[in-house]
Amino acid sequence: MAEAALTLYQTEWCPFSSAVREVLTELGLDFVARQVEPWPKDRTELKAVADTDQIPVLRTEDGRLFRGTREIFAHLQEREPSRYAAAHRRRFAAHRDARESDVPGQLLEYFRGNDELEAADGSVAEAEVVDVPQASRYELRLGGRLIGLAAYRRRNGRIAFTHTEVDESCEGRGLGSRLAEAALADALKENLEVVPLCPFIAYYIEKHPEYQQLVAR
Repeated sequence: MAEAALTLYQTEWCPFSSAVREVLTELGLDFVARQVEPWPKDRTELKAVADTDQIPVLRTEDGRLFRGTREIFAHLQEREPSRYAAAHRRRFAAHRDARESDVPGQLLEYFRGNDELEAADGSVAEAEVVDVPQASRYELRLGGRLIGLAAYRRRNGRIAFTHTEVDESCEGRGLGSRLAEAALADALKENLEVVPLCPFIAYYIEKHPEYQQLVAR
């Protein structure tokens, strides 16, 4: 018989649910995320289980119910943190720029097929990289079409690259590297510290030692 699991009734877009998920991560607690209906009036199952239509709700392994962040946090404070709790907190703080620049929203647009990138023919030599400060991103253009972008957050002599994307039809042609190179060259020229939150930028820096001096320590 399977063990009862810690269960969180929540939605991904709910900031209160997000805060609870972060604390569960810090505590090293595995849990089942149960997605509830968007509108409270439709949450009949949650109402039957917890006598509420508001989220988040946490059901413990022994069946106890905690409703709302105050009750949930009070319960979780009684649990032993994992050995990685402090490290998770530091990583959470380090990714502040990614949260503020709405990287999840950008990725969701890609998943939903609403992203603005286009396919284009041409070589790396023909590609143009332009900094667009008002949009907090570098844009990669080819033949007048937007084929890639590198989003960033810039403050206090530091630039955090949060998300890099190239249209899938243009992948494997060195265009992403062209974008990363131009963005990092600007950072070098302006003597900015770089926070490579984006895995692609981090990988590019790892392979190009001339930019490793820029990485914020």
